[in-house]
Amino acid sequence: MQRLSLSRPFMVLGIRLDNMNKKSIRFRLTIWYSLAFFVSTAIVFAVFFYITKQTLLNQTDRSIIAHAETLTKIVGDEQPSMAQGVFNQGIISQQFMEMPGMLVLITDKSGKITGSSQVGADENTILKDLIEKSSNIIKPTFVERRIGTTTLRIGVFPMMQNGESNGLIFMGDPVDAIYDSFKSLILTLTAVYLLIAIPAIIGSYLLAKSALQPILKISSDLQSITSQDLNHHVAVPNTEDEVSELAVTFNELLQRLHESFKRERQFIGDVAHELKTPVATLKGEIELALSKKRTNEEYKNAFGETLIDVNRLSTTIRNILDLAWIGADKAISTNQQTDLTAVLVELKDIAVKLAAQKHITVKSHIAEGIQVIGSEDKLSRSILNILDNAVKYTPTNETISIFLRTKNSEAVVEVIDSGNGILEKDLPHIFDRFYRGSKTAKTLGSGLGLAIAQGIIESHGGTISIASKVGHGTHVTISLPLKDKS
Repeated sequence: MQRLSLSRPFMVLGIRLDNMNKKSIRFRLTIWYSLAFFVSTAIVFAVFFYITKQTLLNQTDRSIIAHAETLTKIVGDEQPSMAQGVFNQGIISQQFMEMPGMLVLITDKSGKITGSSQVGADENTILKDLIEKSSNIIKPTFVERRIGTTTLRIGVFPMMQNGESNGLIFMGDPVDAIYDSFKSLILTLTAVYLLIAIPAIIGSYLLAKSALQPILKISSDLQSITSQDLNHHVAVPNTEDEVSELAVTFNELLQRLHESFKRERQFIGDVAHELKTPVATLKGEIELALSKKRTNEEYKNAFGETLIDVNRLSTTIRNILDLAWIGADKAISTNQQTDLTAVLVELKDIAVKLAAQKHITVKSHIAEGIQVIGSEDKLSRSILNILDNAVKYTPTNETISIFLRTKNSEAVVEVIDSGNGILEKDLPHIFDRFYRGSKTAKTLGSGLGLAIAQGIIESHGGTISIASKVGHGTHVTISLPLKDKS
């Protein structure tokens, strides 16, 4: 005979319980499901046993009450002291002969036994103790006593006359058979409880596995997704519950990551392009200037062309540094404060110079003495990006308006142009890094200006919004918290 090896994995219907990760959600769900089943089953069994027990005991009590009423009618109006004569005449024996082991006992008001179906009742210490403890009983009471080898359920009934107890009737019925039935019932329920234990654990495991299957599928799908195929989505289970919401959330996250990676790849390409062209031009111009001896005027012209490319390089590098500053999530020091009025006055002068080449009129209404918390250089940079865009996309001989005012506890900057406006499909993306609208292909830029402006404004606790309509110009609104005067 082959002996069972304890070193082998413990299997239950193909489930390797010894290899289950005890820290896994599946294991914990199996435990909780099993406990819930066992506790609920134990409660059901306990309630069933209690109801069965009470039903049988109540039936016994009703039988005892019926016999007590019969005995009361037999005794009638006789004095309890005369009850033994009724026993001696055999009347009681005839009435209860079909109930073997039944106890019938009658006492007078002093507690003296005047009639008994049991020989030697006067000497039985258990009965004497019961009679003594029942002396003050005024309503029927049930107790259990073991007399000899038999357990009796005894009903104690006072014989009332003129509102006073004239004696007691003790009526006992054997209940050994009932308690044997109780023991058999307990053994049966215990056996059934143990028999369903293994199926319950297996069912709990399968239920936990089924509940976690959609999550495992999502996990498997996510493991197969790399940075190269972020456009792939996980399958959304048709459960319409938290798991399906989780899958939808993952898909939205993957979509955002995909867009982010796409923008970053575009960023690398844009930066490479922005740097490659001026560097190549610089190299060519320098090599050309050094290729032969030239006059001072020729060197001056060469250096002038070189300066243009250097400025383009400087602008690109500055944009990259601004993006890095925004990405670092630097906290704005509360010790820094900026005179926004002075900043807008200076920026208005710069806008006038930028707009002069296109004969654009710059109007302004700048309130006095407006102070905000933050970096003057960064705030100036962000607003200048807005003004630069306004000049770029406003046609010749049009108008740009600049306003600075306060509203509640905020400083509000508005830049309004009468340019061509922004297409509706481009509006949701105008603050995306490297995004350039459909109508900007012929306009120089890297698509970083508005992204940088938004990042700087939001890092100062402010907001920026743009409203535009094709053919009706663009309205940019910047709100910044005012410096607390206290």
